[in-house]
Amino acid sequence: MSASKTERLLNLLIALLERQRGYSKEELRSLIQPYREATSEEAFNRLFERDKDDLREMGVPVETFSEDTFFDSDHAVARYRIDRKAYRLPELKFTAEETAVLSLASRIWQQASLGSAAARAVRRLDVHGALAEGDSPIGIEPRLRTAEPAFDELLKAVLGHHPVSFEYRAAKSTETSLRRVEPWGLGNRFGHWYLSGFDIDRQGQRTFRLSRISSGVRKLSGNVEVPADFTMRSALDALDPAREQGTARLLLKPGRAQSLRAAASHPAPLAAANAGDGGDTGGWDEIECPYTDVEIIAEEIASHGANAIALAPQELVDAVMRRFHGALEAAAAPPPSYAFTATAGTAGHKKSSSLDRLPRLLDLVSYVTGNPGVELEATARKFGISRSQLINDLNLLFVCGTPGYGPDQLIEVHWDNDTIFIENAEEISPAVRLSIDEALSLVVGLQALETVPGVGERPGVRSALSKLLEATGGEHGLHRSLAADFDAEATTAEVQALQDAVAARETLRIEYLVSSRDEVTEREIDPLQVFAVNGHWYTEAWCHDRQAVRQFRADKIRTLQRTGRSFRPHAQPSSEFPQSLFTPRESDQRAVLQLSPRLADLGDQYNAERQSDLSGGGVAVELRLGTTAIIAPLVARYGGEVRVLEPRELAAATVEWLRAAAAVYSENPKARALDS
Repeated sequence: MSASKTERLLNLLIALLERQRGYSKEELRSLIQPYREATSEEAFNRLFERDKDDLREMGVPVETFSEDTFFDSDHAVARYRIDRKAYRLPELKFTAEETAVLSLASRIWQQASLGSAAARAVRRLDVHGALAEGDSPIGIEPRLRTAEPAFDELLKAVLGHHPVSFEYRAAKSTETSLRRVEPWGLGNRFGHWYLSGFDIDRQGQRTFRLSRISSGVRKLSGNVEVPADFTMRSALDALDPAREQGTARLLLKPGRAQSLRAAASHPAPLAAANAGDGGDTGGWDEIECPYTDVEIIAEEIASHGANAIALAPQELVDAVMRRFHGALEAAAAPPPSYAFTATAGTAGHKKSSSLDRLPRLLDLVSYVTGNPGVELEATARKFGISRSQLINDLNLLFVCGTPGYGPDQLIEVHWDNDTIFIENAEEISPAVRLSIDEALSLVVGLQALETVPGVGERPGVRSALSKLLEATGGEHGLHRSLAADFDAEATTAEVQALQDAVAARETLRIEYLVSSRDEVTEREIDPLQVFAVNGHWYTEAWCHDRQAVRQFRADKIRTLQRTGRSFRPHAQPSSEFPQSLFTPRESDQRAVLQLSPRLADLGDQYNAERQSDLSGGGVAVELRLGTTAIIAPLVARYGGEVRVLEPRELAAATVEWLRAAAAVYSENPKARALDS
């Protein structure tokens, strides 16, 4: 947000707070200079309407009402004001444990549009003095990503109550169709995000997985009424992971494709049982593997390249081959032109930067007026900004105040001797109530914590949630439209064992699947902390074999044994839980990938260091990698939506890998029988 826009919005906010009789549009236009400078009545109206919408989006309750008229022939004049009681944050106090779980709830939204909202909410509670001093460590850190491109637009639709349309591929189909939906809620379970709502064309409630949306989301006209008894939690509970289950028949090279072997429905290869049926597996192992989504398992099979062959059902074979052919076709196209002019991580976060400064200014006024004489450096640290940015914020306050804008009506700011004082700001010194997305991010974060092993049973989770709902207007029920679970049913024992080992500082012996090498290794590890990212649980641990800190995913731990040996940490975990699953090293390699428009946010998941928008759509991203062995499987998974641009040697090697993977279907006797 530009300084001029922030100044204009702040002056509008103060005016609407200062006068409970409110102002008409014409009065506001005569008072606020940027409105006076509007070139036409239409331009002023557009500017004013945008400003009202921006304030409301920030949680400021701008009211519209009609002024009483004196004569029957008069037309009522629309006036605008802010109800001070509705504007101000109610008194809140949280215990040390409640403060700890609130902080944890705010950090759940990793690389998500709700992340900045949650951070603002905790900051406001902090500067308002609602959070307890001291530390109540929890020892576990769950995180959620919202990498699906459709998430932000669907969240707007859910909060704004408007219908949408998008192209969608159903679970048992390779074709897409246009869906028109009245969205009721968004939720995360099984590591996936889902939309639940009313399908306009099919006249019934439906649930859509966001990863199957293959187009942008278009806003439609109209208003959505959510049923009074709807909760996204109930919609998630109705999801049955086995409801659409099928069985895949696969051929695997002996000792390879370990992740598929782990998912097999039989402990031993079927080839041994079928040795007398005349089938020739050509030295491969034949297995059966259950699945819930043909496209998801096709991604996994394709990622193993020439080490796995899909035999049945035919739609699965087609889905795998479509990925190989799509990736090869994309690789053969002329490479796009690109130039890295922006650092990665800036795309997709424009909303938070454009709406962040005014809330920060309001919080700054509340904090300094409540703590006169606070130090400049300490205040900058508290707000997570530089000293120069803080001074810019303070300078902007100088030109804001109550209408009239005379010397005695402007906000007074001093920072003599590096201590800050703010005076004449009574209208905005009380802390502003949390906005819908700020309150929602914390409420849903706390609800998600209730599903975390070792955390959900803490009384502080429930009590903090109760206080927050009461103070932030839980009666609106919007928290019922968003839900997230850390469903760890398959790995609960491992997660609990890892937590216990962290608390006891006990060395564990594990068998662990290293996906990049497709092998199971034996390790002894000293677990330092436990965390979750995007539906998967991890431990950060000292690896005795590597003599270094490594991260291990719980569902890739094949066996886990306690050793009874305690350890003294060779290395301490970082003061914060890992922000990334990637640890940079001097031996790292670099690769440039082309990503389709649908997968443009994939670079964030792999912590791309630089990116460039492409003229034909999509982006080019530069990744820093511990090993390039993950690249060919990644390209195969997305079947043409990911392409290697640099280095050329890696691009050529990936093409050869894809050709070899497609060739096994014609070389293996049993696979050849599919064409006969």
